[in-house]
Amino acid sequence: MTVSVRRTVRPLTALALVAAAAAGCAGPGGDTTRAGASPATPSSPAASQEGSEEGGFSASPRSSVSRPDGDDRDVSPSDRYATLPASISGRVPVFRHGPRAEAPQAAADDEGGKPEEDKQREKPAEDDENQEKRKKAEKSEKAEKSGDQGDKVVALTFDAALSAEGRERAEEDGKRHDNPGLIAALRREKVPATVFMSGLWAQTYKHQARSIGRDDLFEVGNLSHSHRAFTEDCRDLPALAPDKQLADVRKGRKAIRAAGVENLTPYFRFPGGCFDDRSRRTIAPAKVTAVAGDVVAAEAGEKDPKKVAERVLKDIRPGSVVVLRCDREKAPATEKAVRRIVPELKERGYRIVHVSEMIASAMGRD
Repeated sequence: MTVSVRRTVRPLTALALVAAAAAGCAGPGGDTTRAGASPATPSSPAASQEGSEEGGFSASPRSSVSRPDGDDRDVSPSDRYATLPASISGRVPVFRHGPRAEAPQAAADDEGGKPEEDKQREKPAEDDENQEKRKKAEKSEKAEKSGDQGDKVVALTFDAALSAEGRERAEEDGKRHDNPGLIAALRREKVPATVFMSGLWAQTYKHQARSIGRDDLFEVGNLSHSHRAFTEDCRDLPALAPDKQLADVRKGRKAIRAAGVENLTPYFRFPGGCFDDRSRRTIAPAKVTAVAGDVVAAEAGEKDPKKVAERVLKDIRPGSVVVLRCDREKAPATEKAVRRIVPELKERGYRIVHVSEMIASAMGRD
């Protein structure tokens, strides 16, 4: 189930949840993807039911949350971290992005679709004072609908990934796959972030994992234990056998907790961002919400922070989930790129939030 959320007239507090079938977001070979899904709105109860059968969801008074003690029970959405409702088709739900601003032409005309010019001609003449008041009111309404009233939010997420092969090579050549400079920069600027750790990363950089996982500025998600791909042909990642995938998710969660992480969320990211219908069904018993992203920095190997920042800022929009790396060896430009991205986002009026806040808003838990 892939989830898109489009805001209504009320910012954040009244969000329309919409569903798209996983195949609808697929490339030629299936739904193995990092790309975002286009929002779609069911037009009838029948359409809503059809979307539900295909892996969609509607707002539910309860959600599945993984507690720190490992108890994966259905709990009330008043708990710290909300997850999307489990799919009736038995697939892990996928959260791609949060609230979206409506397109300038998205609002329906209240007068049968008449052009704005025609409606203006039909209005009685106004004196200058009333006309000025009306214009201000219309401008305020347009600002609200365009997302300028506090719903311009974006989530920054960072993948702290390490595989067994990567750890072995790092021990041989002395290279590091952590990024304390990046974490320090986020702390200096007080930027909330969601960090997805592989279990092997948490084990290798235990003190850093513990520090991140006990700082309320950050929340931590699971990136599996081995950081092997859950599909075939996922970039340069070796594939993990399907019968080992569920155990790898659980092992990753256990390793992250063992490192001392207290802010572990029930959120999961598929290694490499690659998943398909089978992998979503396979790990469903782990009761996680998979978090993808609609803005992928693709900064692996890039040494120019300006280029990384430009890629992110070009595609950013209200509700975006940005995917970056927490790896000073494989993504050496990320720290400096973030120093460019954050001020520009603030200048554009964005508010940076945790993924949990986006999901809670999508679930009507403002």
